[in-house]
Amino acid sequence: MSGTRTNILVIATDQQRADAIGAYPGSQALTPHLDAIAAEGILFTQCVSNAPLCVPARASVATGLLPRQHGVWSNAAGANPAGPSHVRDVRDQGYTTAVIGKCHLYRDGPATAAGTHTRDGDANLAAWGFDERMEVNDPIGTRHAGCSYTDYLESRGWLAEHQAYIQEWVDQMRSGEVRPWDQRPSPVPEGEDIDSFIGSNVVRWLERHDGEQPFYLQAQFTGPHDPFDGPLAYRARYDAHELDPGIPEPPDNPVPGRIRALLRRNRTIGAATISERQRWRAAYLGNVSLIDDWIGEILAVLRRRDWLSNTWIVFISDHGEMLGDHALWGKTVFYRQSVTVPCILRPPGGITGRVSNALVELIDVPATLRDIAGAEPLDSAMGCSLCEHLTSDSTGKEAIVSDLFGQTMLRTRHHKLVFGTVDKRPHQLFDLEADPDERENRVFDTRLATELLDRWMEPFDALTDQTAFARYRDYVKQSGSLN
Repeated sequence: MSGTRTNILVIATDQQRADAIGAYPGSQALTPHLDAIAAEGILFTQCVSNAPLCVPARASVATGLLPRQHGVWSNAAGANPAGPSHVRDVRDQGYTTAVIGKCHLYRDGPATAAGTHTRDGDANLAAWGFDERMEVNDPIGTRHAGCSYTDYLESRGWLAEHQAYIQEWVDQMRSGEVRPWDQRPSPVPEGEDIDSFIGSNVVRWLERHDGEQPFYLQAQFTGPHDPFDGPLAYRARYDAHELDPGIPEPPDNPVPGRIRALLRRNRTIGAATISERQRWRAAYLGNVSLIDDWIGEILAVLRRRDWLSNTWIVFISDHGEMLGDHALWGKTVFYRQSVTVPCILRPPGGITGRVSNALVELIDVPATLRDIAGAEPLDSAMGCSLCEHLTSDSTGKEAIVSDLFGQTMLRTRHHKLVFGTVDKRPHQLFDLEADPDERENRVFDTRLATELLDRWMEPFDALTDQTAFARYRDYVKQSGSLN
């Protein structure tokens, strides 16, 4: 490497909950390579997603801003590539920037227009600051929209079978009778699934990088987001009967209206047996282990090229997955399983690994990346560099917010309050010290709810882009949909 600046590798997954890493206390995930990264860095157990949904969460990572600042309250609208971008800031410090995998900085998935291709949005990614780009659609979007992965499948004669597989899952989701525990793996040959496609291309990129400039590379896997397409061999690594089935009981009364609607829409989740819940977790964790194997291949390239001593490694996910806990599946709610995400920071050469319970959030990641690259901090951003935790035992922030669909979660070290962003009407209140599993909704404690709002929300409210929020509220009124 010329100069003294270090490489930066960001590895991101989609819909991976915080406890789906073997190094996480009490976890049953088999992730030896992620565990190895954590053993030479810091594993943050209390990292909060600033929105438990793809586009707003990813917009926060890209911009360094809260959803209430960048204005993306759902997947209905994309982030503004002309706004703040940590990628541009890193590139302007002399880095070669690249992204491989799922970006999802704009609407994707079931709403992706049929016949479109990610190449149509290539200028968008260039505007964010990526010199090299290989974008892959959300798996659900691959059933009718093109990307580098569907091009690859078509060249091998597997596209029609793959698209039929995705359509099968979409039809089941729309039926309201989802049975994720019965989901079959991808029909393509082993090693040709979408995450293996991403992993193999990340490996190839690292092998061919000339090293003349330090690199900033985002490796963006699509798993373990459903459908759980990993080969059966990965599920077989887990004895399903030994897996913790989680928290089957539905939410404690009073149940917020939106969660009541989710429970009605997917009654199969609440009715799942213990065995079904365990099989579901084996399929989910199997996809986690598949990605972990590719992380092992990535680490092997860094080791062969003698770059582990000169590369920062950051591992994150955009949001979590309920996996049937509280009788819910997917994300978009503010329970721990949905809103707490994995976060690992490993400096060049590594350190003696440790686990931190500091309260941190996703917008701290772009602040960290700017810090590492030597870029100026972003004005008006509330993100703080995680590098400070390398030399201190900070307890992290005192309060964090997460925004989605016109709802806000206020998380402090001891409490979690979910409320209407506009009317401030409390929906859920949890005492995280007495009730870490969030089983008892104490929303009738209006005194505590008022104290939390009065103590913490004024600076967050002052940051809200009211014009963008009004635009989202108009969209909801006109479309009848939150998303």
